[in-house]
Amino acid sequence: MKKNELLTLGERLNYAMSQAGMSQGMLAKQAGMAQPTIWRIATGRANGSSKILDIAKALNVRPEWLVSGEEPMTADDYSNKPESKKNENHLGDNGSDNASVSEDEVDVVLLKDIEFAGSDDHLMKDGDSGHKVRFSKSTLQRVGANPSGSSVVCFPIRGGSMEPAMPDGTTVAVNLEDKKIVDGKIYAINENGWKRIKLLYRTGPDTVSIRSYNSAEFPAEEKSLQDLEILGRVFWYSVLL
Repeated sequence: MKKNELLTLGERLNYAMSQAGMSQGMLAKQAGMAQPTIWRIATGRANGSSKILDIAKALNVRPEWLVSGEEPMTADDYSNKPESKKNENHLGDNGSDNASVSEDEVDVVLLKDIEFAGSDDHLMKDGDSGHKVRFSKSTLQRVGANPSGSSVVCFPIRGGSMEPAMPDGTTVAVNLEDKKIVDGKIYAINENGWKRIKLLYRTGPDTVSIRSYNSAEFPAEEKSLQDLEILGRVFWYSVLL
């Protein structure tokens, strides 16, 4: 089976094991888990595991690829991309020297929580964490955001629904101008005041499937688009390991 034909976690796991020359027993030993658990995932009898990060590390693949098929497969593939060779983004302090920001860069306020995303100016100020995230203007243009950063909000996510790819505390950047649903992409959504970061899939003209990377604990939800507000699309995130 070709890599672009791998549709399930089990298929990607089997492919990664074959590429690494590992048996289920070898992988189980390196990941620190029982071989029957590997067998259940590989055969499709389990669609997730709390040890996905350990499995991905043992196979030298990205957990995002293993869980959802999001390319690239390995970190080496990612580092070879031209746009990833330059570290364009960093966390700083609001009190940092503004002179250090070049004409090609902008600082975006890091909010305390998703609850402040899309709020009015007063709440946005209350939600200021005291830190900023710096982006190059070319990055913002590439994702369709305003180069001034005015349409971008950044905040940490909470909880374990998007693990292992996006664990608790992951900082995300959302383009509030990008609300078009593309299957399998990550969005900030608002459902009657309940704001979350989720994967979205269109299931019909007026319906959408809300999914989590941690599907074992957070099963998919079917919702009407009329009951859902798309705040924007996540175009960048940063994880501290």
